[in-house]
Amino acid sequence: MPDKSKKRKNLKIAESKQEVNEPDPQTAINAIQATIANAFNLGLQTQPTQDKNTTPDVVKGIEEAIYGQLRQAYGKEVPEDFIKSNAEFFIQVATMGYIIPRICAFDKEFQARFFKLIEIRVLETQRLAEEQAKEEKGKIIQEDKKIIIP
Repeated sequence: MPDKSKKRKNLKIAESKQEVNEPDPQTAINAIQATIANAFNLGLQTQPTQDKNTTPDVVKGIEEAIYGQLRQAYGKEVPEDFIKSNAEFFIQVATMGYIIPRICAFDKEFQARFFKLIEIRVLETQRLAEEQAKEEKGKIIQEDKKIIIP
C-alpha cells in the first residue's frame, strides 16, 4: 500500500517549486516598478562629461551601460535579439530620466503618472507577448508605435 504522507510531501514540494517559478502578481508588479525606476534613475544620475557632452553622446553611454548589464546578467542563456529588445526599452526609459529634468520642472504628480503609464505599457506588452507565444514560439514582439494627438 503506497504511503500517502510521501505523496503529500512530494505534492507540497512540487507546489513550492511552482511558486518559486511563478511569482504572485504583486511581486511581479513590484519588480517591474523597481526595474523601471532603476532605468529612469540611471538616466537621471547621468551627467555630461567632457568627452560625452551632447545628448546623443550621453544616450550612447547609457546604451553601453544597460546593454552591458543585461549581457552580463543573462550571458549566453538568452538570445541576442531578446537582450537587444529589452535593452532598447530600458535605454528609452533611462533617456527619459536624463531628458525630463533638463526640460521641465519637477512635479510629483507628473512623475507618479509617468511611471504608472510606463508600467501599464510594460504589462500590455507582456500580455501581448503571452498571446503571441501561444501562436508563435520564440519570436520577439515588434509593436506598432502609437502616437495620439489630441
